[in-house]
Amino acid sequence: MADGGDPGSGGSDDRNVPRNPNLEGVLRYAIENTPDNAGDTPVSPGPMDVNRRQWLGAALQQFAQTAQDDVEQMKMCLQTLAEGGEDHIEEKETAMEELMDLCCSIDNAQDLHKMGGLVLVISYLKHRNSGLRWRAGDVIATVTQNNPFCQAAALELAALPTLLELVDTDPDSNVRVKALYAISRLTGSCEEAQQRLVEHDGFSVLMRAMQSDTEKLKVKAAFLLRNLCLSNPQHKDTLCNMGMVTQLASMLQTEHNTFHEHLMGALVALVTGNRQAVKDCRQPQLQLKQVLTDRIEHLKGREEFQEEMEYCQQLLHICFSQHDDTLAAADR
Repeated sequence: MADGGDPGSGGSDDRNVPRNPNLEGVLRYAIENTPDNAGDTPVSPGPMDVNRRQWLGAALQQFAQTAQDDVEQMKMCLQTLAEGGEDHIEEKETAMEELMDLCCSIDNAQDLHKMGGLVLVISYLKHRNSGLRWRAGDVIATVTQNNPFCQAAALELAALPTLLELVDTDPDSNVRVKALYAISRLTGSCEEAQQRLVEHDGFSVLMRAMQSDTEKLKVKAAFLLRNLCLSNPQHKDTLCNMGMVTQLASMLQTEHNTFHEHLMGALVALVTGNRQAVKDCRQPQLQLKQVLTDRIEHLKGREEFQEEMEYCQQLLHICFSQHDDTLAAADR
């Protein structure tokens, strides 16, 4: 904002008008120039002074022009991706990166699908070049994040089975990580996508990802598993039936590492309010109570492991400090 007095201080209106107007500037200017009691006191509409009218007109015009420019730029990126066959890899990678930036806007993400761009991006998940495969995953993640319209479109275009296959089998670790990132965005707050994940045995894919040698992949898989348990408790029964509790608890018996914090976070989410998961944790062969007790002693006084310590304490309380009648009540 240009130099000048506070709104309402009697200074010139010119000094309160932002430069380089855009939509964010319009909203910010409106908020800053709204009286504190505007929500309580009705305000009678009046004529807008010349300076404000000119600024608002310029801001809206610039916003409209920016939106049009974004559409044209996306068209150019898609043209680059649609042409040249298997050649011009660097140009196509640049086009993907530009689409990532442009599609941070929900409107642009929806426009990308409307102009036929999403299906083209999804096709690149199977490209021979790993750099284009992982960038395609990144674009899909950006497009579907908090965007029900694009989540539905991606499901319709069968993006999920391809992404799951990449997580499970792609030889490039970066492709696997980006594919899982896209899955987490595609399934976020989307019941249909989560159901499709279950139908395509996605939980088994997550388990194998957590057993991989790629740290980022393991962490993202555990984080997604935790979020799925929190967003829909019905997933917990499916996970128990496939032996997920036993698998997670067994992994905690490996040499301690930073991944264990995320592993425990997923396990806490899974056992909370689920009697079968608690019973699974109590299996004598897992020796989970002793593992947790030893881990607490090992982490004591180490601030960097505070969250893992809290997870340990929660697991001990939920699984080993409650009587059967208390656990039964938790199921109801």
